Amino acid sequence: MQTFLDQSAEYIFKQHSLNQLSRVCIVIPSRRGVLYFKDALAKLSDKPFLAPDVLAIDDFVNTMTGVRQIDQVALLFELYDVFKEIDPNVVFERFMTWASTLLNDFDKIDQYLVDAKALFAYMSEAKAIERWQMQLGESQRDRNLKTDRTDRYFKLFENIFTVYQNLRQRLADKGLHYRGMAYRELAENVEKYILSKERHTKYYFVGFNALSDAEEKIIRTLLKRKDFAETLWDSDAYYLYNKDQKAGNWLRYYKNGDDKKGITPLFNEEWKWQSDELLKGKKKIQIIGVANASVQAKVAGHIFKDWENTSKIDATVPKSQTAIVLGDENLLVPVMNSLDESVKDFNVTMGLSLRNSMLFTLVDALFELQKNLVEFKTEDGGTVKIPKFSHRQIVRVLNHPFLRRYELIRFKAEQENPIRKTLREITERNRVFLSSKELLEIAEHEPLFESIFKHWYNKPKNAVKCFYELIDLLREVYKENQDAIETEYLYQFYLILQRMEVILDERGDTVSIRSFKTFLYELIKQTKIPFESETDESLQIMGMLETRTLDFEKVIILSVNEKTLPQGKRQNTLIPFDALSDPQFNLPTHNHADAVMAYHFFRLMQRAKEVVLVHVLPSDTYGAGEKSRFILQIEHELSKLNPNLDITYPNVKFIGLEETEDKEETPLLIQKTADILAFIEQEITEKGIFPSQMNQFLDCSLKYYFTRIAGIAQEEEVEEKIGVDTFGNWIHKTFENIDKTFVEKGSKVEKEDLQTVLENIDTYLKEAFLQTNQGLKADDGMNFILYQIGETIVKKFINYQLENEVFPIELLDVEKTLKVTFNAQVNDKVLPVKIAGRIDRLDRVSGNKIRVIDYKTGKVEAKELSMKPEDLEEKLLGDTDKDKFRQLWLYKYMVLKQMLSSKGLSIRGTKLPEIDNEVSAGIYSFRNIDAGLLEQKIAFNEGETAMDFVADSEKYLQQFVSELLNPETPFEKTKDQDKCQYCDYKRICGR
Repeated sequence: MQTFLDQSAEYIFKQHSLNQLSRVCIVIPSRRGVLYFKDALAKLSDKPFLAPDVLAIDDFVNTMTGVRQIDQVALLFELYDVFKEIDPNVVFERFMTWASTLLNDFDKIDQYLVDAKALFAYMSEAKAIERWQMQLGESQRDRNLKTDRTDRYFKLFENIFTVYQNLRQRLADKGLHYRGMAYRELAENVEKYILSKERHTKYYFVGFNALSDAEEKIIRTLLKRKDFAETLWDSDAYYLYNKDQKAGNWLRYYKNGDDKKGITPLFNEEWKWQSDELLKGKKKIQIIGVANASVQAKVAGHIFKDWENTSKIDATVPKSQTAIVLGDENLLVPVMNSLDESVKDFNVTMGLSLRNSMLFTLVDALFELQKNLVEFKTEDGGTVKIPKFSHRQIVRVLNHPFLRRYELIRFKAEQENPIRKTLREITERNRVFLSSKELLEIAEHEPLFESIFKHWYNKPKNAVKCFYELIDLLREVYKENQDAIETEYLYQFYLILQRMEVILDERGDTVSIRSFKTFLYELIKQTKIPFESETDESLQIMGMLETRTLDFEKVIILSVNEKTLPQGKRQNTLIPFDALSDPQFNLPTHNHADAVMAYHFFRLMQRAKEVVLVHVLPSDTYGAGEKSRFILQIEHELSKLNPNLDITYPNVKFIGLEETEDKEETPLLIQKTADILAFIEQEITEKGIFPSQMNQFLDCSLKYYFTRIAGIAQEEEVEEKIGVDTFGNWIHKTFENIDKTFVEKGSKVEKEDLQTVLENIDTYLKEAFLQTNQGLKADDGMNFILYQIGETIVKKFINYQLENEVFPIELLDVEKTLKVTFNAQVNDKVLPVKIAGRIDRLDRVSGNKIRVIDYKTGKVEAKELSMKPEDLEEKLLGDTDKDKFRQLWLYKYMVLKQMLSSKGLSIRGTKLPEIDNEVSAGIYSFRNIDAGLLEQKIAFNEGETAMDFVADSEKYLQQFVSELLNPETPFEKTKDQDKCQYCDYKRICGR
C-alpha cells in the first residue's frame, strides 16, 4: 500500500536533485508525520544525501521566527501578575477557575488574526445589550435588561483587552511568546522572517486541513512567489464533492476559493491530490457494539491477536501496519493491558497522562488527608480546633497500591508491620480521628509515617518536603522491584516538584496551600509520560489527532460514539457563541471541531482495507451510548455509493459465561466431611449451642457454615456515627449498668430506687456511651439526634416500670451466661451437648415468679412469642421466623434444667429450687414499650411439670443435633430469598 506520505515523499524527491534537497523545507501538521515522512524519503535513494528540513508546523513557526515559547504554567503566572496590576483585589483561586480558558481564547484570537480590540468591544455590555434588544419583540425592547447577573458577566470583560495587550507586551519584553502569538508574528511578518532570508529554495506544505487564518496567510504569502511554495493535499472524492459532508468543508474552500470574497484557491497549477478510495475501494468494515467502555479494550486486543495469528498461519498474508485509534484517550492503559502476551513490540504515539496515574491518586489522597480540623468543646462553651487526620483518609493512603508495594518489599510477611498495626488499631478501637503524634507512636516512628503524617500547617514548602521524602522512600522500593511506568511517574513528579520549588522561591509566602495545590495539579495535568519508539512496528496505538497524514492497512477505532467522535457542543471558551460565529471574527466553534474530526475519521479510512469501529451501546441514561454520526453516514450513505464495502456486525460473546435467564439457580452445597463433623462435635460439646447459632442454622445452613465453620467474618469498619448495632449495644449497656448497681447491693429494688435512677439517668447514659461507642462524640451531627432518641427510649422505659411494675423487684443477676448439658444420641454414640446462652436480666417478682428477660431495641409483637401446642412439632425447628420464640424457649429450658440438676440454680449463694418458683421468659421491646413485658407462651402438654418441659425440650434438641451432624445433609442456601437481602455472604453464594 502506498501511503499519502509515501506519495508525497516520492513526488518531492523527483522534483529535486539529491544535492538540492537540503535547501528544501517540508512542513507537516504533526511530529509523528515528520518521522514517517523522513522514513519514506530515505527509502527512495540508495545513495546518502543531505536531508531537507522536515518540520511540524509548530516547530516551523518557532524556527522561522526564532522566538522562545513560554510554558503554560509560567504563562499563567504572567497572566496573574498582569491581572494583579489592573485589579489588585483579584482572588487567585477564583482566577485559576477561568485563567486557562482565557489563555486559550487569547491563543485563538492570535491564530485567527482577530482584531482583539474590535472583538472585546463587540463583547462589551452596551453592544451586547444592543444586540439582545434587536432579537426581542417590540413589547420587550424598552425593558431594562441589566441585572446583577449581567453586571457580573460583563465585569469579567471590562479589562480583558487591556490584559491582552499588557500580557503580549510583557512577554515580548522578555523575548517570550505563547503559541498563537508566535503564529501571528510570523503571519504578519512573512517577508521579514522568510522571504528576505532565503533559507530555503522551496517550501512544501503537506497534508493540511482546517488551517487557522495565520497558517493560511503564511502559506498564501509564500505561494505568491513563483515556484517558491507548494501545497499537497490528502483528499477523497467522497467528501470533496459532497457538499453535505462536513469532512470536506475546508478542502472545498481551498480548492475552489471564494469568488464573492475574492479569495483564490490555495494551490498553484493543479490540485494534488484526490483519490476515490472511499467510493471505489474494497473495504471490510466491522461495526461492533459493546456494553461498556472497558470492554472495548478487550475487543481491540482480541481482534489484533486474530489478525496476527492469521498472518502467522498463512504465509501469503503479509504482516501489515495496524493502528488502534482511541477516541477516548483514557483507554490507553486498558488497551495496553488487553494486548496478548505475544505482542512484545508496539508504538504508543501519545503520552500517558500523569493526571490519570495511580501516583496522582496518592498525591490527591495526601491533600485530602491534610484537610481535617476537629472541633472540641471547651468547659466555657467555646470550641477549639485541633488538627487531626480522619480515619477515612488514613486508610485510603495506607491502602494505596504504591504504599502496598512499599509494604510488601520493606517488611517481612510474618511480622506485623506499622501499616497493618495502624489499620488494626483504627478498626478495633474505632479511632475516628488521630493526631500526627498518635500515628507516629502507633507506627513506632516508621520513616514512611514520619513523611506522610506530619501536618503542613498551610505551608506549601512543608508539602514539597513531604513529597520529596515520599519519593525517596518509594524510589528505594522500585530499585528492587523494577516497574518502568511507575518509576517514570516518580521521576516526572520529582521534576514537577523541582519546578514548584523555583516558583515558591520566587513568590515567597504569598502562595497558600490552595494556590499551591491548584498549580501543582495544573502541572500534573499537562505532564505526560512520553513513549520512545521507532516507526516500523506493526502496531501503533494513538489518539485521533496523532493519525494526521498517516495511513494504515488495518484500523481499529474505539469509542465511536456521539460526544466522543465527534465531541459535540463542548466549547472551552469565555467568548460567547454569537461573537465566535460573527463573520467579522470567524473564530472556530463546535461546528468547526466536528468538521475537523470528520476529516480525520474519513481520511483514516481512505486507504485502509480492514476497519473495525467499536462503540458503546445505549444505556438507560439519556444520550449515553449513542453511536456516532460517522457510523450512520457509512451505513446509510457511503455503503450505497460504494458497493465494494463489506459491512458486518459481529456480536461480542464472553467465553465461559452462559446466559442464566430462565434457568434454575445453581445450587451451592457444602458436604459434611469427617473433619467438619469432628469440628462441630467439638464446638457443641465444649463451647455449646447458643440460641443465635440454632436460629442461624435453621434460617440458612450455608450461612452457619460460613460463620461458624469456615470462620468468614464480616470486615470490621470504623463507625463515624452511631450505627444500628452500636445503638442497641449502648441501650443494653445502660440497663446493664443500672441493674448491676442493684445486684451488687443485694437489696430489692423499690420504686424510690428506680426514681433515683431516673433523676441521674444522664450519668448512666454517658458512661454506657463511652463504653460502647469509643471514638465517637455524642454531640455531633446525627450522633446528637440518635443520642436524644436513645435518651428518650431509656426514660420512657423507666417511667413505664415506675407506673406498671409490682415492687419490690428482686434482681437476681445481669448478663448471666448459663450452660447446661444433655446427652444426645448421634451417629451411634452419645455426645454431652451443651446448650448455652447469655441472659440480659434475671429477676423475681411477687416472691416466687422468676423472669428471664431479654431487651430488644427493635420492634417485637406478642404474636411472635406464642405458638399452639399442636404446631410445635412442625414449626419449632422448621419456621424460620420463630427466632425470638426459640430464644426464649431455650432460656426457659436452661433455667429449669439448671434448677433440676444436682447442683441446682444458685444466685449469689441462694438456691432457687423449681418447686418453689415459677419460671417465665419474656422480652421488653423498646419500640413497643407500652405492650409491657411480652412473655412467651409455650407448653408442650397441658399441666406439664418442669421435668416434663425439660424432657420434651430435649426431644427437639435431639432432633436439631441429629440434623446438624447428619453427614447426608449438606449445608445449603435458604429457600427464602427475602432473608438474603441484607446477608453479608450473598455475594459469595451468588445471591
